[in-house]
Amino acid sequence: MTAKILVLDIETAPNVAYVWGAWKQNVGQNQWVSKSWIMSFAAKWLGEDKILYEDARTRKQEKRLISSLFELLDEADFVVAHNGQKFDLPRIIGSGIKHGFKPPSPYRVLDTLLVARREFGFVSNTLANLCEEMGLPLKGTHKKFPGFTLWSECMNGNPDAWGEMEEYNVRDITTLEALYLRMRPYFRNHPNVVRGDEEGETRCPKCGSDKIQYRGYYYTAAGLCYRRFVCLECGGWGRERFAEKDRGKGLGRNAS
Repeated sequence: MTAKILVLDIETAPNVAYVWGAWKQNVGQNQWVSKSWIMSFAAKWLGEDKILYEDARTRKQEKRLISSLFELLDEADFVVAHNGQKFDLPRIIGSGIKHGFKPPSPYRVLDTLLVARREFGFVSNTLANLCEEMGLPLKGTHKKFPGFTLWSECMNGNPDAWGEMEEYNVRDITTLEALYLRMRPYFRNHPNVVRGDEEGETRCPKCGSDKIQYRGYYYTAAGLCYRRFVCLECGGWGRERFAEKDRGKGLGRNAS
């Protein structure tokens, strides 16, 4: 059995305030007209076809949307998100405590933005650019309501704009899932997704596949030696859980 991985993306309403300029504004507490809320989310379980979508067309509806998000997070072992560590998940959890929800069960965030910044040298690490560079399905667009117009029309209650917001949000999930699967073997510290393996069979810790090929050994700074393997499904590398008792024993092995 492998862990449950949730692919998640949210869209938020803009803040509205009275200001006197365009740059570096210091907005006082009494200058706010309305503060941001989570307008919509799209999500899917990795490996499943169904994409979930829900929106909150007014601030008063946000609590219902957050309830749905907390249920998903409570079920997830890992959450895939682009800039999720600093944006998506803090916004969701912040909205949750605002509405009086108890925290969901612990999960770990698999942030494609952080890995892209650390591992790759692309000119831009936006979701759109990464997918273009890698030849993946492109990020969603909103042609009828370009740019900020989509958000302003949604806030004005335009049903056509909300329909385009759903298409845009759902498309981002398809894009994000494809990006995560391409990047997954490059996650240095990807958590082990394998759980409850009753047979004790060695599996890829990144995707859970049992199609592995042993290739050499991994040595720690303390001198411990582990059999190293590559996954023939996702391409990720891993090592066995237990060190070789005798470093000189079987160093010529190369099982497949």
